[in-house]
Amino acid sequence: MMLKNSLWLRIVISLCLSLVLGQGVQAWGPHPQITQAALDVLPNLPEVTERLGEANVKALLRHCWLPDHRGRDLGSYYADDYLLIPAIPTHISHVMPHVQVAFEPYFRRALQALRTESPTNAARQIGPILHFVEDVGAPPHAKPNCPHHGDLENWVRADLINIKGYEPQLLGKTEDEAVQGLLRRIAGLVAFSAERAERALAVHPDREKVEPIVLESALETARVTADLLYTLFVLGFQEDPNASQLATLTVNIQAPWLADNNDQEPRVVLLGTNYSTNAEAEPEEGSRVWQGVARFRNLPPGSYQVVAYRPGAVAESMPVELVAGQHTQIQLELKPTEPAGNLVYNPDASLSTLGNGQPDRWLRIPQKTGQIWESAVIHLQPGTDYELGTRLKKIDGPQVVFLLTTVPQGKPDSAPTTQRIVLWPQEGKNLPEPIRLFLDRDLTNCSLRVQIFSPVEGGLSDVLEKIWVVRASAVGSE
Repeated sequence: MMLKNSLWLRIVISLCLSLVLGQGVQAWGPHPQITQAALDVLPNLPEVTERLGEANVKALLRHCWLPDHRGRDLGSYYADDYLLIPAIPTHISHVMPHVQVAFEPYFRRALQALRTESPTNAARQIGPILHFVEDVGAPPHAKPNCPHHGDLENWVRADLINIKGYEPQLLGKTEDEAVQGLLRRIAGLVAFSAERAERALAVHPDREKVEPIVLESALETARVTADLLYTLFVLGFQEDPNASQLATLTVNIQAPWLADNNDQEPRVVLLGTNYSTNAEAEPEEGSRVWQGVARFRNLPPGSYQVVAYRPGAVAESMPVELVAGQHTQIQLELKPTEPAGNLVYNPDASLSTLGNGQPDRWLRIPQKTGQIWESAVIHLQPGTDYELGTRLKKIDGPQVVFLLTTVPQGKPDSAPTTQRIVLWPQEGKNLPEPIRLFLDRDLTNCSLRVQIFSPVEGGLSDVLEKIWVVRASAVGSE
């Protein structure tokens, strides 16, 4: 079926038309083993398990990877839900000295989550500070511009990371004291691992000689991580002496069903503050809408503007007045996007909650002339038809490209393949018209990113009216 006034192009993705891209990632290999070693020596682990839940404690072994998943959809949430905060609204380097900006903001944000959010959200929010502290313990992260980066962070016997007998230190009795204690502890770790980097370096490093040196760094990193976690949990679980003067807030949310991403949790933000969280699903049997709840506790009384958003829906906001010692409950019903089922996060660039004036989930990449705006990753289903479309406020100059990445089914170790799909400009057309995209069933790990090039300075909303990726059936196709 043809849509009125639209030219449909059917693009069948096949491997022979794709560009193979090698995607090597450098990462401190033993993050989970370091985290587990730190957990194993916590004297308050029974209380931590009771307060967070066993599943959330185990999930810390995944959450410690969060900064390495920046921009990705991780199932029910985006990594950036916990990585991008008002104090750090853009992604940062993981290597000294640039990574130093991470420690205080992410420590305070993790502590805030333990005090004000659900156990699931708190565990996720610990992930960034956990990762960055562990990262600077890797010799090539501690030493700037270190050669043999990959070797020096992965040549380590992860099975030997054990700090049994270590007694974690409380880094401070108050939040401010703990921040200073953490910064001092990290400075010591950086010096420790930078010295190991010097010892391990050679023109042609010998793995047999390097592994014991890197293990020293991994063990010291585990000790610092134990101090970090112990301090977070001691301070985070303390009863606030002013608790009776604080408020609680429950936000009940309904959102349209989203066929390809219905497990995605809405993000709930108290605008102009550091408070945010993800709503957790509480579905009713047989319901064809997403239903869930976001819960805050220990909030200062006062006036707030609550905003909720998830893909496939239009952001909804409501003012709320929180009263000391009282519980407030509100209901937000998110309306569907137009067209319905839009998988693009913040498709009109109107949502901006981080206080930096940039649209949420769009990455600005400066160019010699102008800039590129890149969307969050969109997961697609093999064997499915999609419509890709856009409306632009400015036709002359902007370019709109989709980057489709796939892996052949049954070949999970194959390098991903990426194809550029140009939506605008279109030869012989005065306006961008939708493109039909069909994904073969023999593909897997299908994902899409949008890149919008603007030749002039300015915000994305100066160029973009909206962009969409929807199932073709949702717009009346066959």
